Amino acid sequence: MSLSTAAEKIISDNPNISRRDLAELLDTTEWQARRVKEKILSRPPPGLSIAYFDLETTDLVGDFGQLLCGSIWSYPSGEMITYRIDEIEDKEDFSDDRVLAIKIRDKLEEHDFLVGYFSKGFDIPFLQARLADHGERLLSSPFHFDPIWHFKGWRGLKLRSSSMKVVAQFLDLERKQDVDVEVWKKCLTRAAGGNFSNMDIIVDRCESDVRITADIARWCWDHGHPKTFQRYP
Repeated sequence: MSLSTAAEKIISDNPNISRRDLAELLDTTEWQARRVKEKILSRPPPGLSIAYFDLETTDLVGDFGQLLCGSIWSYPSGEMITYRIDEIEDKEDFSDDRVLAIKIRDKLEEHDFLVGYFSKGFDIPFLQARLADHGERLLSSPFHFDPIWHFKGWRGLKLRSSSMKVVAQFLDLERKQDVDVEVWKKCLTRAAGGNFSNMDIIVDRCESDVRITADIARWCWDHGHPKTFQRYP
């Protein structure tokens, strides 16, 4: 039986066991006992559903840009769902993202826990802005984990950048997809004319970012980085 498996069984029977007692039962050092206990206790509680998610938009500010798509990978079902503007029928024109924002909001709210990379700094505020702009109810406040803050140096790892691209490369994960600027510039106009090839590229990138987000989050949990979880927004 591995050290982690043995520790998990002991902690499940006695979650308040001291570091010293755990080390004695595992026949290891107190330092190692503390590490393995933190790793086990930092995992999301069993039975919770998690939404790993990402948004792609036409701009960085919510009062000027619109949503293009939102991808959500659900745990434990393993289902990846992407809502995209060119597949929304109930809209006045291609730039009308009201229904898209509602669909993303409602799907996220089906989960107990949200995980998005820089989602506190961008994705959630942008979604809230689009919902508010359409006079719709804002996203509720589920438990939320944003892995980017564990790559900012003073509370995690200090890399040359905390961008997803750099972090994924450092952790040897799936490579973040680069999208040519012309794809972004022409996405709205071409899709409005019926050519959705550019939207396919955007969606591929969005779903890839979700997979990378899940891998980064799992790395953080495996290494005991998250200490507390909060409701956001």
